[in-house]
Amino acid sequence: MPSLFLTGKPRIGKSTIIRKLVKYLQATYPETISTHGFYTSEVSDGPNKFRIGFDIITIDGQKGVLSRKKDYWTGSPFDNNAPRVGGYIVNLKEFERLAIPSITVHHNNEEEKFEKKKLDVIIIDEVGKMECFSNEFNEIVRNLVLKNNNVNNKSNDDIYVIGTVAMKHDGLAEEIRNKAGFGKISKGIKEDNKNLVILEVTYENRDYMVDNIVFELEKILDKGNF
Repeated sequence: MPSLFLTGKPRIGKSTIIRKLVKYLQATYPETISTHGFYTSEVSDGPNKFRIGFDIITIDGQKGVLSRKKDYWTGSPFDNNAPRVGGYIVNLKEFERLAIPSITVHHNNEEEKFEKKKLDVIIIDEVGKMECFSNEFNEIVRNLVLKNNNVNNKSNDDIYVIGTVAMKHDGLAEEIRNKAGFGKISKGIKEDNKNLVILEVTYENRDYMVDNIVFELEKILDKGNF
């Protein structure tokens, strides 16, 4: 099953597109698409909307702290060895507690085997520097996107991954960009790499990007080969 990722400059609107997409899919395709995963959201403070960190929000409505600036850290004291990105302290335990189950599809209930088959869509927003501090997250995403292995009793052929990937970070983000043929020379869709495509979000195309993604999903639904 193909995977589709969005990339683009910081604050270009990738997560906004993901949120709009999830809302549309849940409202329009409740009988044919089952949506899982998570997205991230900026957290701001003060009248000038000073960014103090990021939250993680799962598709089923759970919410937690992904990162905060030191002066805005809440809850239990942070570990001085906690990973950091710039001035942000990453709450790795909270991220893994919410993200890992949300991107792991289980179909162990006997009744589910006889239900009308749905297309599983896993939302991963995003594959970036903060998220990739988690080795478990990296392994799951590699299996979903870069390999053909089975993940938790469900074949990758039954899962469509939609995510966002950092434009410049290395590690897993770079692996995904390279796999899709997205780089300095060739940006956008690589025609000979149909299992993994990357679309760059720009100010010019972001308003109709949800429509583009829905169009790709509808082609799969029409074929019914999932």
